Amino acid sequence: MRFRPLSLLLLFALSACSFQVNVIETPLPSATVILVDTATSTAFPTPDNSATPPLSETPASTQPSAISTFPAPGVLPIFFAANATSQIVVGSIPSGSSQTYALTAMQGQIMAVSISTEEPSLQGTFQLEIKGRDGSVLCPIRNDDCPFWRGVLPATQEYLIRVTPQVGGAFKMLIAINPPGQANQTFHYADPQGRYELTYSEEFAPMQYSGVQASKFLPEIALQYIDTKQYVPTNLSEAYFLIGSSADPQAVSTCTDPASLAAPEIVVGIEDINGVAFTKSESIGAAAGNMYEQIFYRTVHQNTCYEITYFIHSTNVGNYTPGTVNEFDRALLLEKFDQTLSTLVLK
Repeated sequence: MRFRPLSLLLLFALSACSFQVNVIETPLPSATVILVDTATSTAFPTPDNSATPPLSETPASTQPSAISTFPAPGVLPIFFAANATSQIVVGSIPSGSSQTYALTAMQGQIMAVSISTEEPSLQGTFQLEIKGRDGSVLCPIRNDDCPFWRGVLPATQEYLIRVTPQVGGAFKMLIAINPPGQANQTFHYADPQGRYELTYSEEFAPMQYSGVQASKFLPEIALQYIDTKQYVPTNLSEAYFLIGSSADPQAVSTCTDPASLAAPEIVVGIEDINGVAFTKSESIGAAAGNMYEQIFYRTVHQNTCYEITYFIHSTNVGNYTPGTVNEFDRALLLEKFDQTLSTLVLK
């Protein structure tokens, strides 16, 4: 996975936020860890300066998939609730330290691991190392970063997930393990203000978006595409599904007008999404061997402007040693974005 250095990111200036999970904390060595059932938990507050209620996640599938284990000293076990297929680990790791977690799953199951941070500026600074007890290394691959991982488990065994921050801070790690033989599981999101809802698969993970300005509005939802086989060994750097909105009269009056953020934008048509007409626009920009593609869907509904953005950042394959990096599957990526968009319902 090829990510821009943190110093090159255009970070949003956001107010501080805190965890909003009603659980009892138990002090643990080198990390404060809370295991939370996703059916009753909340994620980090959305990246907005207003006091917006937190993002809620509920697993759509409830088939058993993970087995509790008893790991070595210093390794924290991850316990899945009965019939659960996903789990959230909430913790805080100081700078210069790390923490290892353990769980057991079966050969052929698909596991997805992602980390969202409490502070948007820390997104991407937590790195993972995922190993099997047999010594197999799932992540990192080659010399690539590993801020997330999704793939097929090679054996039935205990897997160790080591979390290391570049700088200390709080995090929320989401682990989803699909039932045997099941390719995907889905999560449902309902806007706390009751304006819209959608579903997304474990190929996406809620994140704090802290990259370049890719939309007219700050995203209320930022879902990062995390399927590892689309990143390694390819030229895809990052891909996000973003949703933002505004009820400001000026924003509403110019809602569907093209913008020129990273590059000039062109309107390409009108598309119906569950009974609502959206104006579709596209923009492609390039700089220093990087390509930034954005596809926008905008509409005015109930006096609010809604904006959905596909944000795709890739690099020039020609900048790498021949044969070491492949073109990512753009058509497949757009298909995954479209599948998520097709579930969006405005109320």
